Amino acid sequence: MATFFVAAQATPPVSGVLLMAALLLLMFGFASAAGYQVVARRQRPAHLFRGPSPLLVFGFELIVVNIASVLLAIVGVPISDSGPAFMVASVVLFAGYLFVVWLFGFRTGALDLRGIGLPLGAGAGRWLADIGVGAATMLAVAVLAGLWGALIALLLGTTAPEVVPIPTTGLDIVFVVLGACILIPIGEELFFRGYTVTAWLRDLGERSALIRSTIFFAAIHILNITVDPNAGSAIDGAKQALLEFLVIAPVGFALGWLFIRRGLVAAIAGHAAFNTFGVLILVLAQLAPSQ
Repeated sequence: MATFFVAAQATPPVSGVLLMAALLLLMFGFASAAGYQVVARRQRPAHLFRGPSPLLVFGFELIVVNIASVLLAIVGVPISDSGPAFMVASVVLFAGYLFVVWLFGFRTGALDLRGIGLPLGAGAGRWLADIGVGAATMLAVAVLAGLWGALIALLLGTTAPEVVPIPTTGLDIVFVVLGACILIPIGEELFFRGYTVTAWLRDLGERSALIRSTIFFAAIHILNITVDPNAGSAIDGAKQALLEFLVIAPVGFALGWLFIRRGLVAAIAGHAAFNTFGVLILVLAQLAPSQ
């Protein structure tokens, strides 16, 4: 963190070198801390979670994704502000979640496919039922969250942060849908529900796992917010952060409830339905800007 601070005060190219050094130091720090917990928890009873803390694993994933993004930016691959760039960022994020869940969950033996709620061996009817329940539940949540968010935004005098680029072409829409409605829901549910809720469910019980994962999921989404470095932007950024937290928390709670009750397939389907609803509203807003 001290290296990050120095990098922020330095000028290129020193700042870039120090930034990468800070990322690497943090990556090895989180990795070693998580690895220590894997070793220390091997002797725990079988019903308790034997993998590392979800907070440490997320810290590692965040750094790995940022390093990958920096490297892509260095070689000229766009990672923001357009449909194709959003798709690249979605692939990197998806790969990051998949990697850490495999590395610290499946590879260590702390998780297995049945343990994260996949109905292996069940018929197509069970899979379709999980998808239907998840999608229907989260579409209802999406409508309520939209109304709730509009009310909070009005009271705070702010607007929702733009976390998805506004699609302007048909190709942009395809890339945004692939990223926001398929890759991100699978990746986030695999980590935030499959890994995180499972870990806290085994150690703390259903109520604590649901509350902790809800707060964690909502707090993480604040990282999407960026503000301009000028006077007054910090206040607006704080308002957007509060808005984001208050809207995403109920969403995270609903997804956690779906995971506990129906498993990972329902949570993924619900997350995909929720994001699809948001993208649809975004596209319709572009087609009817006067509204």
